[in-house]
Amino acid sequence: MTVLNIHGISERTGDSPQRIRVLRVEGHELYSQAWKTGTAQSSPLKLESEIVDEWVAKQRAATTHSRIS
Repeated sequence: MTVLNIHGISERTGDSPQRIRVLRVEGHELYSQAWKTGTAQSSPLKLESEIVDEWVAKQRAATTHSRIS
């Protein structure tokens, strides 16, 4: 299992780290699964790479499908 920090998540999804933070608080289906590694407000966010990769693949498939239809 590989764990990504917010910059790794950003590279794979295309959302900026700040956007990820905002969407996480709003309950985004992917980013709300991220966890903090400490109790401080500035603690780094982490998320498993497999979860991110599956979500990205799902989004790409949906976009490809909607272009074909």
